[in-house]
Amino acid sequence: MGAFNVVKVERTCPSCNETVELRVQFKYGDTWQYEYRIGDRLRWGGNDTGKPGAKRVVVYGIDEHCPYCGLEEGDYEVWLENDVIVSVQPSTGAYDFVNTQEVYIVVEQ
Repeated sequence: MGAFNVVKVERTCPSCNETVELRVQFKYGDTWQYEYRIGDRLRWGGNDTGKPGAKRVVVYGIDEHCPYCGLEEGDYEVWLENDVIVSVQPSTGAYDFVNTQEVYIVVEQ
């Protein structure tokens, strides 16, 4: 995936039922291994991917494995509003990152 950032969210692993800190890798903002949580504002001004200041953006994310059982669930959507991470959820399939050939989609300017 090259340079990326990580957003960390607490959740229960569906395989082992352990409470884990899920780490979802994504490329948006200054992609330089920064770690974020929901509610954090993205950094810009370095290895930038995306468009700073967009009103609403969905970014392709991929989870890292469960530290207890090794489960990898796969694709996620990282949602941003005005450069702030507002949610992280399993991919709904509503956004086609493959055909757009982008790792993000500006939903609202």
